[in-house]
Amino acid sequence: MGRMKQLCIDIMEANGGIPPGMTIEDLVRMNEMEIYSWEEYEREQQKIRLQHLESENPGEAAKVAETEQMFRDFYNQTREEKEGSEQ
Repeated sequence: MGRMKQLCIDIMEANGGIPPGMTIEDLVRMNEMEIYSWEEYEREQQKIRLQHLESENPGEAAKVAETEQMFRDFYNQTREEKEGSEQ
């Protein structure tokens, strides 16, 4: 079996399908990081963004981290939960 096919199977099994909004770039990064769960991948990407932002502007990184903490419950909702609460 091809490596890309196996990668897609691993990601689909870890997430219950292909995550909405996933790009080929995300697929390549997930493979490099050996992370197959979309939520775990997004957390790692957020950490990387905060580290990059912190190196450029330390004060701004603290504000971003504080805002993220305030809205953590909202961000952790799945798309289905958000759509279900709107109806």
